Amino acid sequence: MKLAKSLLLGSAAGLVAVAGAQAADLPVRAAAPVDYVRTCPNAPIGGTGFFVIPGTETCLQISGYVRVEYRFAENLDTAVGRTQDDIGFFARGSLAFDARTATEMGTLRSFIRINGDRGVAGAEDAYLDQGFIQFAGLTAGRITSFFSFFGGNLMSVSEGLSDPSVEVLAYTATFGSGFSATIAVEDGLARRTGIRTAAGANIYGGQELPDLVANLNVSQAWGSAQVMGALHQVRHSVPNVTIDDELGWAIGAGINIRLPMIAAGDALWLQAVYADGAVSYADAPTTVSEFSVGLNDAYVNVLGTSLVTTEAWSLAAAFRHYWTPTIWQDIQGAYGEVDVPTTAAFQAAPGAIVTTATVQDYTWWQLGTRLNWRPVSGLTFSADVAYTEIDTENRVWVYNNGVQSLVATNDDGSRWAGRLRIQRDF
Repeated sequence: MKLAKSLLLGSAAGLVAVAGAQAADLPVRAAAPVDYVRTCPNAPIGGTGFFVIPGTETCLQISGYVRVEYRFAENLDTAVGRTQDDIGFFARGSLAFDARTATEMGTLRSFIRINGDRGVAGAEDAYLDQGFIQFAGLTAGRITSFFSFFGGNLMSVSEGLSDPSVEVLAYTATFGSGFSATIAVEDGLARRTGIRTAAGANIYGGQELPDLVANLNVSQAWGSAQVMGALHQVRHSVPNVTIDDELGWAIGAGINIRLPMIAAGDALWLQAVYADGAVSYADAPTTVSEFSVGLNDAYVNVLGTSLVTTEAWSLAAAFRHYWTPTIWQDIQGAYGEVDVPTTAAFQAAPGAIVTTATVQDYTWWQLGTRLNWRPVSGLTFSADVAYTEIDTENRVWVYNNGVQSLVATNDDGSRWAGRLRIQRDF
């Protein structure tokens, strides 16, 4: 009996050993590696807020903001029945994607910013604010004009400071020590104001040549500076006439000086622009609460034989001061002039009393301030107010509830505007 039991136990142990050996010989499937999302390791390519897209070498940053505004602005009183709104409500959601990949020829970058607006009287709009590709000095797509330097620190209005997003094809060369130079072709349609005949018709023709824009920029520890220029085709649409097209142009210069000796974050901006036949670059206001003024790039002359161009210039300055690390104030002012050629057929006669929107020479100025508070990171409360005045060469009939006055005239008009903004950045 003992012998049988011993044989039985031995056999069982042998079977277990054989089974264990066979199990050890079976292939084992390895767990799939987990590709975790990780921050971009290359700070010059990505940096703060960038992460590596799993399975690629591309760094991506997703950012955006939500903005709500409560606005006040005096309107030109040409509407009958008091139908114009002085108070407006506005909301925007903005989402941006910034993708960058390191290559042997430098960083390949693509950027998209989409805004969705809900504005005056419930108007809704979703649009591509910016969308461009950058590679080896090339920029192609929709981006802020390369003529722009300082876009202004006021929310309500920033006259004399033009910084539109336009479609461009540009090349930027960098020279070290913060110096760079850019040459670009930009969509000239974004810079048109009009070509007027004696009858008041706008005869701007189709775009045959884009705007040619160039700048030289330096950015260093003390701040930045830029000189810029633009050429703009002034092309009419009238067939079978001997009127030649004209070439408008604009030049400008700006400087930004950091002032940490006053307070951390303090800065000063100065900018000047002169334009001839490309007045959009000088960004003169045309409307106040009493009247408006006509403004165009060019006019047909009194003989109907040629185009004559409008000249305009602007000077702007702004100062930013931090009262505390979370409270800062901007003060901004601008002054400019518009000179309509004396041979323009559409210009008001000297000394005549004219109606609103009549073309004539004028000067203008603006002064405003903005107060900002950031209680926590990413959340900013801002409030601003701005005053704009236009002084015209001729007196203008003013309006009252949409009716042109028979007795009241003015050679200067003004406009107040203000805005409260709450913005959450992420």
